[in-house]
Amino acid sequence: MKLLNFYRKGYYLPFLSAILLIISFPRCNFGFVAWFSLLPLFFYCLKKKASWKQCFWGGALAGLLFFLYLHAYMSLSVNFLLPPLYGCLVVIIASVYSSFFFALFAAGFSLLLKKGNLYSLSLGAPSLWVLLEKLRSFGLLGHTGGFLGYSQVGYSLIMQNAALYGYWGLAFLMVLFQVIVFLAWQKTGQKLILPSALFILLFLCGMLLPPLFPEAEREEPLRLALFQGNIPQEEILDQTLANRNFRRYLDLSKKAALQESPLDLMVWPETVLSSRVIKNNPTVKDQLAGLAQKTGAAIFFGAIYKENTNIYNSILFQTPGKASWETARYDKIRLVPLAEYFPFSAFINEFLKLNISLGKYTPGAETPVFSLKGSTFGGIVCFESYFPRPALDLARKGAEHIFVLTNNAWFLDSIGLDQHARAAAVRAVETGVGVTQVANTGYTISFNYHGNEVLRMPLQQEGFAILETTFPFRLTLYRLLGDYFLYLCFFFLLLSAGPAFGSSSRNTLRR
Repeated sequence: MKLLNFYRKGYYLPFLSAILLIISFPRCNFGFVAWFSLLPLFFYCLKKKASWKQCFWGGALAGLLFFLYLHAYMSLSVNFLLPPLYGCLVVIIASVYSSFFFALFAAGFSLLLKKGNLYSLSLGAPSLWVLLEKLRSFGLLGHTGGFLGYSQVGYSLIMQNAALYGYWGLAFLMVLFQVIVFLAWQKTGQKLILPSALFILLFLCGMLLPPLFPEAEREEPLRLALFQGNIPQEEILDQTLANRNFRRYLDLSKKAALQESPLDLMVWPETVLSSRVIKNNPTVKDQLAGLAQKTGAAIFFGAIYKENTNIYNSILFQTPGKASWETARYDKIRLVPLAEYFPFSAFINEFLKLNISLGKYTPGAETPVFSLKGSTFGGIVCFESYFPRPALDLARKGAEHIFVLTNNAWFLDSIGLDQHARAAAVRAVETGVGVTQVANTGYTISFNYHGNEVLRMPLQQEGFAILETTFPFRLTLYRLLGDYFLYLCFFFLLLSAGPAFGSSSRNTLRR
């Protein structure tokens, strides 16, 4: 009886949307399914007629089911510090927060169905989706995991749209396509010519125009060694092992230099060097300087860096011939909420009685670029690759390659690793530069500016990989204009909400 009621009320439709979204993302990775994943939710809104409140809850159901699956990996990181109950609580909070934006979209879609026409729906629904995704990336719980367009990583030709419009244009096109299919099902006939023409024009421009932008690369390739120490998170949290963990990367680097010489740059992941090691081991600077001098390779590495009373999650750069690392360093700007950044952190730490302090990091302010043999590159840390701005700032400052240094040991071998790697691919296409992620346990992976994978190390395996590259890069419209497409979406949404389209087709969308 309950199952019959579930069917009669149409709840199976948002449920189906959630299932389609889930199989579009890791680990199923059927990204093409995402181009149809919202259709059941659209039909649910049609079924509920004028009730935007029912549509709101239908959208919430679809979003909650999807994000409970997608965010489940977050509990793994919490479980290293707190009882499992807290990990479940974090997943639920993150999922409810993210699903709220699905609910808002469904409610907005319902209102467009009721009060708009096919033209306002064609422009308004994709614009609303994009603006809500942007809104979801703001604030304490802001995150871009599960963004619709991230499902397209691996489809190189489709991904080129991000070079022209930024990620936002890709998401817009995916929703627009589904609106057109939805309207075609309603048998609106020739009235779909304009929306279809808009989709085809934008889609073709997004695929065909990016290759016309200027490209460049070095004449001589650089040889990069990427290191994956595969240190379990339990050992990273054990401060008595900090010096041993640092030594592991030193030894791996010496091994790589012996086997793969000559090397130009060695890249270590996030927080290999801790402030405790710097404080208690006075020879650290000499060891790094000696390694760079002996191998002839610069070292780009993550460190917990303390300056006065501030603690930073930093990237440092040691070059051959220098007694210490460069004074220029990158300090992580976008901190991980509820971990590196926490409101009322002193109270929370006292309440939870943790062995480590939450919220102890200070955000950085600058995004410097570094120079090596006539080329420039930059780095960002972990969580930051989920957001367009840090990589965009580096590309605009002339970075020809971007490194993402991360410690993904927090997430074991979960789908969180796949999601993180996908973000790097999107940043590569947007900025027009190669992006290489170097992770403690994996994935250590590199993408060219097409978003194509050029190197991947096995997951949870200690070792190193050699990347020989000329740092190829190209100019992109997104690098020049930034988030201009968001402003277009805002304009389209205002246009759709008003009387600009007239009323000739009003109320023709419901049977």
